[in-house]
Amino acid sequence: MDTKPAEMSVRELRADLADVINAASTRGQVTFVTSRGRRVAGVVSVAAAEQAAAVGDQADGDAGTAVMFAVNLAMMLDRGGTPSLTPAECFEQYASDLVREFGGSAERALAAARAVIAGSAGKSGYPTLWMQAALAVELCQRAAEITGPELPGAYRPGSRAGVGIRR
Repeated sequence: MDTKPAEMSVRELRADLADVINAASTRGQVTFVTSRGRRVAGVVSVAAAEQAAAVGDQADGDAGTAVMFAVNLAMMLDRGGTPSLTPAECFEQYASDLVREFGGSAERALAAARAVIAGSAGKSGYPTLWMQAALAVELCQRAAEITGPELPGAYRPGSRAGVGIRR
């Protein structure tokens, strides 16, 4: 497989379409198609396209899971937590449970957060849905932090993502 993707204009693609398709299917060559200097499409193998679609489907499913966790957590926090756990401990418990749901993968947690954000774009007129989406994103971020990697841009006090950043 060629490691460096090719880039060609729509006009060049028309002239060499058969060769581009052959390179994608036999060598896994990725070719970006440009129009007026901007990338507008890509020619990839079927395997690459199916893999990309599967990742997107998984992220959407994980986003739904994160939102449901957030809804349950929001209801619990509205009640003031549980008799044995503070609201902060409830948040940590839900984030830990989310880590298990995502198989301990920080990448899945962050992909789910991006999918939650993308799915919330059309819901600007519904403040409750936005609050649930924001909580779902926070849960996903905390789940990713629990797995160990340092994440850029954390804002929560005590977050491992802020370690080493001068303020």
